[in-house]
Amino acid sequence: MERILVVALSSLLGGLAQAVTGFGGAIIIMIFLPLILSMNAAPALSDVITMMLSFSMFWRYRRSVKLKPILLPAGVYLAASTAAIHWSAYFDGGKRKGIFGLFLIGLSIYFFFFSGKARVKPSPQMGVICGLAAGICGGFFGISGPPMSLYYLGAMETKEEYLGTLNGFFSITVVFNIIARISNGFLTRDLIPYMGIGIVAILIGSAWGSRLVARIDRKTMSMCVYGLMAVAGIVAIL
Repeated sequence: MERILVVALSSLLGGLAQAVTGFGGAIIIMIFLPLILSMNAAPALSDVITMMLSFSMFWRYRRSVKLKPILLPAGVYLAASTAAIHWSAYFDGGKRKGIFGLFLIGLSIYFFFFSGKARVKPSPQMGVICGLAAGICGGFFGISGPPMSLYYLGAMETKEEYLGTLNGFFSITVVFNIIARISNGFLTRDLIPYMGIGIVAILIGSAWGSRLVARIDRKTMSMCVYGLMAVAGIVAIL
């Protein structure tokens, strides 16, 4: 029962955060799932839950999607994430949670001080770098949004192009990630009940957030997410 509540609550909050701030679904979910699951099972379950949200946002902005900027970063991402997922089976679970804690703290510091300020110049070289960083982070920790968000923010001209292309990228890569996690034995049958609960909860959270977005201050919501990331990172390290 405790696990069901954690999955439902984290997915609900993840959907709400992403609807209000435009990012953070996987981050919120991965703050909580390592408390109840191993660092192999948690990213696998997170991928399945967030996949539906990526699909829905991709479909919503499908007319604005730019295919060409997806291809190179996605190819690099898939190679890096597949290798990271395979190698993660050989990492000590306790040490990996500690590294994940440092990763969360690093993300929170980045968002606190550089979110909205950092920009990258879109180029094939930068696409490779961002795809590689996202693939490693996504394979090990189930969080690949920040590098690709930074890349597409500079590469796209409109908000619709940004959201559509970014979620088009995630819609493609998450499918291959899930296949890799299944082949490595990380996505198991005992996680199926949690998948259904998480998918329903994240879609409800997203719908709720879409209705409340005008009433919630985006900056305040973002600061709460960043602060929660830092606290969760400290807990994971301890």
